[in-house]
Amino acid sequence: MLRLVPLALLAFLAACAAPPLSVPGGGAGAPRVSVPGVSGLSKIRAPDGTQAVLALTGRGAQVFRCEQDERGWFWAFRQPEAELLDANGRVVGRHGANFSFEHQDGSRLVGQVAAFEDAPSSADLRWLLINTRSYGKGSFEGVTQVQRLATRGGMPPARCEPAQSNQLLRVDFSAEFVFFKPAPR
Repeated sequence: MLRLVPLALLAFLAACAAPPLSVPGGGAGAPRVSVPGVSGLSKIRAPDGTQAVLALTGRGAQVFRCEQDERGWFWAFRQPEAELLDANGRVVGRHGANFSFEHQDGSRLVGQVAAFEDAPSSADLRWLLINTRSYGKGSFEGVTQVQRLATRGGMPPARCEPAQSNQLLRVDFSAEFVFFKPAPR
């Protein structure tokens, strides 16, 4: 029950923060989707002069490996492995290594984290702003930033044990991804 209260509050604040923005759902003839305003929720923003053009939900796992450094044993992040779903729950792409995104239409993105902030719960992945380079024609063509918000899960335990050395751990997560392009002038 306590877990539901922060999520309900997050949803309420998202609805109140700014009016929803209707953007294409990806591809010709695709339904339009509503992107919640997040101005009151996140300090990180896509740059001025950009506009949201697509919103997808990511569901999958964050992959970690048990490693050691001078402070001890820990779960080191390796990569995400997630499906990207449209507003109707259909799988339209994948999210993977190097903050990459690949749409079923063949367009793809490779990104680098530009900014982050902690999620409201320490059990949830950080919220990110990712600068991207796009490749190919399609839904991701021309996308320059992706914002990861409303994360749920994805964080490993704080420590691993020497007996787990080099073992992989997959931690389930979900997140909302909003894709941005430069606004037309």
